[in-house]
Amino acid sequence: MKKLLIISFLLIGLISCQLEKDTFISKIKLVDLKGETLDKEQFKNKIVILNLWATWCTPCIREMPDLVKMQNELPGDFVLLLASDESLEKIQQFTERRPFDLTFAQNKTSVESLGVYSLPTTFIIGKDGQLLETLVGARKWDSPEQIEQLKTYLK
Repeated sequence: MKKLLIISFLLIGLISCQLEKDTFISKIKLVDLKGETLDKEQFKNKIVILNLWATWCTPCIREMPDLVKMQNELPGDFVLLLASDESLEKIQQFTERRPFDLTFAQNKTSVESLGVYSLPTTFIIGKDGQLLETLVGARKWDSPEQIEQLKTYLK
Protein backbone atom coordinates (compact mmCIF):
# COMPACT_ATOMS: atom_id res chain seq x y z
CA MET A 1 0.00 0.00 0.00
CA LYS A 2 2.81 2.38 0.94
CA LYS A 3 4.58 1.52 -2.33
CA LEU A 4 1.41 2.29 -4.32
CA LEU A 5 1.08 5.67 -2.60
CA ILE A 6 4.69 6.60 -3.40
CA ILE A 7 4.27 5.55 -7.04
CA SER A 8 1.06 7.61 -7.26
CA PHE A 9 2.82 10.73 -5.96
CA LEU A 10 5.68 10.22 -8.41
CA LEU A 11 3.28 9.87 -11.33
CA ILE A 12 1.37 12.99 -10.32
CA GLY A 13 4.68 14.87 -10.10
CA LEU A 14 5.77 13.68 -13.55
CA ILE A 15 2.43 14.61 -15.11
CA SER A 16 2.56 18.06 -13.48
CA CYS A 17 6.08 18.64 -14.80
CA GLN A 18 5.02 17.59 -18.30
CA LEU A 19 2.02 19.94 -18.24
CA GLU A 20 4.30 22.78 -17.12
CA LYS A 21 6.64 22.17 -20.09
CA ASP A 22 3.80 22.10 -22.61
CA THR A 23 2.61 25.67 -22.07
CA PHE A 24 2.59 28.11 -24.95
CA ILE A 25 5.00 30.45 -23.18
CA SER A 26 7.48 27.60 -22.70
CA LYS A 27 7.81 27.31 -26.49
CA ILE A 28 9.01 30.89 -26.84
CA LYS A 29 12.59 31.96 -26.24
CA LEU A 30 13.06 35.68 -25.68
CA VAL A 31 16.30 37.58 -25.14
CA ASP A 32 16.50 41.04 -23.59
CA LEU A 33 18.47 43.84 -25.23
CA LYS A 34 21.53 42.87 -23.18
CA GLY A 35 21.48 39.43 -24.81
CA GLU A 36 20.26 37.57 -21.71
CA THR A 37 17.46 35.01 -21.94
CA LEU A 38 14.30 36.24 -20.22
CA ASP A 39 13.32 34.09 -17.28
CA LYS A 40 9.72 33.03 -17.82
CA GLU A 41 9.21 32.71 -14.06
CA GLN A 42 8.84 36.50 -13.96
CA PHE A 43 5.64 36.11 -16.03
CA LYS A 44 4.07 33.57 -13.69
CA ASN A 45 0.57 34.60 -12.58
CA LYS A 46 0.49 37.46 -15.08
CA ILE A 47 -1.27 37.95 -18.38
CA VAL A 48 1.43 38.35 -21.03
CA ILE A 49 0.74 40.42 -24.12
CA LEU A 50 3.45 39.42 -26.58
CA ASN A 51 3.53 41.64 -29.65
CA LEU A 52 5.64 40.36 -32.55
CA TRP A 53 6.89 43.18 -34.74
CA ALA A 54 9.77 44.28 -37.00
CA THR A 55 11.71 47.50 -37.47
CA TRP A 56 10.62 47.64 -41.14
CA CYS A 57 6.91 47.09 -40.34
CA THR A 58 5.06 50.40 -40.64
CA PRO A 59 1.80 49.17 -39.02
CA CYS A 60 3.87 47.77 -36.12
CA ILE A 61 5.50 51.12 -35.50
CA ARG A 62 2.24 53.04 -35.87
CA GLU A 63 0.62 51.06 -33.06
CA MET A 64 3.48 51.59 -30.58
CA PRO A 65 2.18 54.90 -29.13
CA ASP A 66 -1.17 53.18 -28.51
CA LEU A 67 0.64 50.27 -26.85
CA VAL A 68 2.38 52.72 -24.50
CA LYS A 69 -0.98 54.27 -23.55
CA MET A 70 -2.60 50.85 -23.14
CA GLN A 71 0.26 49.68 -20.93
CA ASN A 72 -0.34 52.66 -18.65
CA GLU A 73 -4.05 51.81 -18.38
CA LEU A 74 -3.68 48.15 -17.46
CA PRO A 75 -3.18 46.87 -13.90
CA GLY A 76 0.05 45.23 -12.78
CA ASP A 77 -1.30 41.76 -13.61
CA PHE A 78 -0.28 42.39 -17.24
CA VAL A 79 3.14 42.27 -18.89
CA LEU A 80 3.62 43.79 -22.34
CA LEU A 81 6.58 42.58 -24.41
CA LEU A 82 7.47 43.57 -27.97
CA ALA A 83 9.63 40.96 -29.67
CA SER A 84 11.33 41.03 -33.06
CA ASP A 85 13.33 38.24 -34.67
CA GLU A 86 15.78 40.77 -36.07
CA SER A 87 19.30 41.16 -34.66
CA LEU A 88 19.81 42.69 -31.23
CA GLU A 89 21.83 45.45 -32.86
CA LYS A 90 18.98 46.36 -35.19
CA ILE A 91 16.42 46.36 -32.34
CA GLN A 92 18.72 48.49 -30.16
CA GLN A 93 19.24 50.99 -32.99
CA PHE A 94 15.48 51.22 -33.41
CA THR A 95 14.92 51.88 -29.68
CA GLU A 96 17.57 54.60 -29.74
CA ARG A 97 15.89 56.36 -32.68
CA ARG A 98 12.38 55.86 -31.32
CA PRO A 99 12.49 55.81 -27.51
CA PHE A 100 9.07 54.31 -26.76
CA ASP A 101 8.51 53.41 -23.11
CA LEU A 102 8.09 49.73 -23.94
CA THR A 103 9.93 46.51 -23.15
CA PHE A 104 11.66 45.24 -26.27
CA ALA A 105 13.15 41.80 -26.73
CA GLN A 106 14.55 39.56 -29.42
CA ASN A 107 12.47 36.55 -30.39
CA LYS A 108 14.66 33.48 -30.86
CA THR A 109 11.73 31.21 -31.79
CA SER A 110 10.80 30.61 -35.41
CA VAL A 111 7.71 32.68 -36.13
CA GLU A 112 6.49 29.98 -38.49
CA SER A 113 6.53 27.45 -35.63
CA LEU A 114 4.24 29.85 -33.76
CA GLY A 115 1.89 30.12 -36.74
CA VAL A 116 2.83 33.73 -37.50
CA TYR A 117 2.77 34.81 -41.13
CA SER A 118 1.87 38.48 -40.73
CA LEU A 119 3.10 41.35 -38.58
CA PRO A 120 2.15 42.65 -36.17
CA THR A 121 0.80 39.55 -34.47
CA THR A 122 -0.02 39.66 -30.79
CA PHE A 123 -0.42 36.72 -28.45
CA ILE A 124 -2.44 37.03 -25.27
CA ILE A 125 -1.04 34.44 -22.88
CA GLY A 126 -2.86 33.51 -19.68
CA LYS A 127 -1.53 33.36 -16.15
CA ASP A 128 -1.02 29.62 -16.64
CA GLY A 129 1.22 30.19 -19.68
CA GLN A 130 -1.39 28.97 -22.18
CA LEU A 131 -2.40 30.88 -25.30
CA LEU A 132 -5.71 32.68 -24.84
CA GLU A 133 -5.93 34.59 -28.10
CA THR A 134 -3.98 35.47 -31.24
CA LEU A 135 -4.59 38.92 -32.72
CA VAL A 136 -3.31 39.52 -36.25
CA GLY A 137 -2.76 43.04 -37.54
CA ALA A 138 -2.46 46.48 -36.02
CA ARG A 139 -5.19 47.78 -33.78
CA LYS A 140 -6.17 50.73 -31.61
CA TRP A 141 -4.71 49.32 -28.39
CA ASP A 142 -5.64 52.27 -26.19
CA SER A 143 -9.35 52.29 -27.07
CA PRO A 144 -11.65 51.79 -24.08
CA GLU A 145 -13.13 48.70 -25.77
CA GLN A 146 -9.72 47.07 -26.28
CA ILE A 147 -8.63 47.79 -22.71
CA GLU A 148 -11.88 46.38 -21.31
CA GLN A 149 -11.49 43.29 -23.50
CA LEU A 150 -8.00 42.72 -22.10
CA LYS A 151 -9.22 43.17 -18.54
CA THR A 152 -11.71 40.32 -19.05
CA TYR A 153 -8.72 37.94 -19.01
CA LEU A 154 -8.21 38.75 -15.34
CA LYS A 155 -11.54 37.15 -14.44
